[in-house]
Amino acid sequence: MPETDPPMLSPTVGRRWLAQEIRRLREAAGLKQTDVAKRLRCNPTKITHLESMRTPVGGPDLEVLLPFLGVPVERVEWYLRVCDLAREKGWWDGDRSIPDWFSLYVGLEAGASEIRCWDTGYVTGLFQTAAYATALLDNPGAVEARLRRQEALRRDDPLVVHAILDEAVLCRRIGDAGVMRGQLDHLGALAEMPDVTIQVMPFDAAGHRGHLGSFKWLGFPQEDDPGAVYLENQFGGWFLEKPEELAIFQADFADLVERALPEEDSAALIARRAEELR
Repeated sequence: MPETDPPMLSPTVGRRWLAQEIRRLREAAGLKQTDVAKRLRCNPTKITHLESMRTPVGGPDLEVLLPFLGVPVERVEWYLRVCDLAREKGWWDGDRSIPDWFSLYVGLEAGASEIRCWDTGYVTGLFQTAAYATALLDNPGAVEARLRRQEALRRDDPLVVHAILDEAVLCRRIGDAGVMRGQLDHLGALAEMPDVTIQVMPFDAAGHRGHLGSFKWLGFPQEDDPGAVYLENQFGGWFLEKPEELAIFQADFADLVERALPEEDSAALIARRAEELR
């Protein structure tokens, strides 16, 4: 266990790390969730929720749980400090413009070190201009929240983003011609940033699994964290974290990278689409 706090760019990521750490410690101790539940005198469902991040772990539970899981007494204070940091509120917590089901994603996005995304409908939220987001959302609060999320691209340790956009995204008119031209110009500028990679999947690309829908993979700075895949539909969003699930989406993204236009060709296509709107 390192002496310093684990890399934690948002409280949400801290809560995720603690949930994973509880599961890791329990499995390393050879204990079942029912064993831990007996020690905490609670229903086993609570342990399931603690390890899946549905319920954030509190200091009192940690003080009982950690020694039981084999953590030396002198190290408990370190975990409690991490717990305090993880229980702080992010700017997205309680923001009425952000649905409850989406708040978790925003918190994880704010603390991610890398994002790989495939988008078939619209320009990914991190790349949207204010005018494009306004035309798309028609909700000032939601637009402000979306633009604030983009601060992750400008932090001292910037978020690394590899985005693949379906060519239809460049053609689908959101707002008037000026809005779309501004958005496409913005994509061109973003593509020049060292931590941003943008590729376009052309209409004439051979068949690929991207037709199954958009998705995002979020990577985190914690060592050995495999990341999570985020999916969304009309009913909300959900995360996939099982190794076999992650492997499928990692393979799908690698295939999309190969089939999409290279960066320079993608930038040229984006520039041509913008020029057509002048």
